[in-house]
Amino acid sequence: MQNKNKLLISENETIKKAIIKIKKNATRTVVVVNDKNLLLGTLTEGDIQKALLKNVKIGSSIKPLYNNSPKKININNIDLDKISKIFVKGQYGALPVVDSKNIVQKVITWPQIFNTKKVKLKLKNIDVVIMAGGKGERLKPYTEILPKPLIPINSKPMLEHIIDNFTYFNFKKFHLVLNHQAELIKSYFRSKKNNFKLNYVKEPKTLGTAGGIYFIKKIHSDDFIITNCDTLFKIDYNKFYDNHKKNNNFITLAVSKTQHVFPYGFCKLKANNLISIDEKPKFNFIANTGLYFVKKEIIKLIPKNKKFEMTDLIEKCIKNKYKTGVYLIPSNSWTDLGQLSDLQKSFKGI
Repeated sequence: MQNKNKLLISENETIKKAIIKIKKNATRTVVVVNDKNLLLGTLTEGDIQKALLKNVKIGSSIKPLYNNSPKKININNIDLDKISKIFVKGQYGALPVVDSKNIVQKVITWPQIFNTKKVKLKLKNIDVVIMAGGKGERLKPYTEILPKPLIPINSKPMLEHIIDNFTYFNFKKFHLVLNHQAELIKSYFRSKKNNFKLNYVKEPKTLGTAGGIYFIKKIHSDDFIITNCDTLFKIDYNKFYDNHKKNNNFITLAVSKTQHVFPYGFCKLKANNLISIDEKPKFNFIANTGLYFVKKEIIKLIPKNKKFEMTDLIEKCIKNKYKTGVYLIPSNSWTDLGQLSDLQKSFKGI
């Protein structure tokens, strides 16, 4: 466990002191306790950012900012597999471990669970391609002002949320395929100090959800990830990568079991006579979530300067008998921010 002094903080301390501790412990989190180490809450980097955007002074107390109903682990119920799932689902940087009296005994951090030396090296060198060139027609009126990737969710652009989730697993190299308002997106990220590398690829014209990948010339990893700029995932990328390699897939689709409720009565007819009616039936199906692990050679299948969708690419892989596999993820582990209804829910959920 890391030095407790870097992970624990008194509720009487200032925002400035919390920022210093978060920078030192590299977990984006501090655990708030009293002088007897009784758990009071947790304070995250995101909590501080929201406060500073509201012009709260850096010398102010953290008391009104921290979460006083934090996720915690009972010291008598430590199961590393369950804990890893909790970390991924909540994207926690650190979780306090308490006894029966709610006294903090230790703090378990994200790096302890995921960032072993082997894992760091494995994922650090894998490229991530984010398709961020669309106009976001489904998100009007928001996208009449900003490009879709820069639409803010809890004071941070959706694209930044997506990149941050990848950096939790130590991904460092990102390629943004841009088109609509490309310069504005570039300007935003160039104005920030990032702990990852960004390569910008500008499509010469609108090329669909896969066509712009043709122009990426700097992918060095044998396998890389393709994802959209409007879908947020909370999954264990180590397991996704291991599944892709173990099965020797050319492309692996992240898929999820999804249920759709038909909003009307479903009528069954025979010769214009009603046989039965099923009120608002539910249909189960497997959905493509828009996240892929692929071999680098897949770029050769993408035509130059031709509109080409991911469905076209997948069908081409199948037609050419390249091994195409799936990796099943939980239905609650991904959110489609490209849907207006889901985006509005996410203003509170992320």
